[in-house]
Amino acid sequence: MSELCSDCGCVKGQLHEIFCTNERCPFCNNQLVSCGCISEILSLNSEEQLALDEYIDDEAEPLKSINERWVKALAQKGRRPF
Repeated sequence: MSELCSDCGCVKGQLHEIFCTNERCPFCNNQLVSCGCISEILSLNSEEQLALDEYIDDEAEPLKSINERWVKALAQKGRRPF
């Protein structure tokens, strides 16, 4: 295994950049960016789920708040280092 993540470039033992395609989900251990835990863990409503599914602008609401809540939930659970 390489000492650097091939996507975000983090060093072995450090946390990946948030939303790196190589990061594992601390809830299910699958690929974080595609696992789907965000919907369940954050109990997204239909408007939020639609915004997440469309993922147009993560600097605009409601996606901005969803991402902030998800980052907080990941930190509380304990993100997995590379």
